[in-house]
Amino acid sequence: MATRASVIFKENGKAIGAMYKHWDGYIKGGLGDDLISLISNGKVGNGISGSPKLGEYFNGAGCVFATAIAKLKQSVGDVYICDIESVSHQGEDYIYTIDVIGNKIKLSVEHYDEPEKILIDLAN
Repeated sequence: MATRASVIFKENGKAIGAMYKHWDGYIKGGLGDDLISLISNGKVGNGISGSPKLGEYFNGAGCVFATAIAKLKQSVGDVYICDIESVSHQGEDYIYTIDVIGNKIKLSVEHYDEPEKILIDLAN
């Protein structure tokens, strides 16, 4: 059985994109850990100088989101870009939100049967 999840990508609180993951959407050992691993070691800036490594530096919110999708998409199926309106707890077990506010990344997750979001603090 699939543990489905969606990820809402936000910049300064405004939703700008979404992704659907069909398998392994749970927090521990699944999508949650993958997202933490992908974004927790990166710094967000504006502009590129030198030779920054993918995952260690993000050139704005769009770069954070593109990196997440690129790293998670490993095969046909499983990971899809989707419309924001399609993310509505209609079948997803988890809904993650990545919000880039200035140079900080906030990650939160909501489980279908939990009324409040769990904020995952990242050291960036």
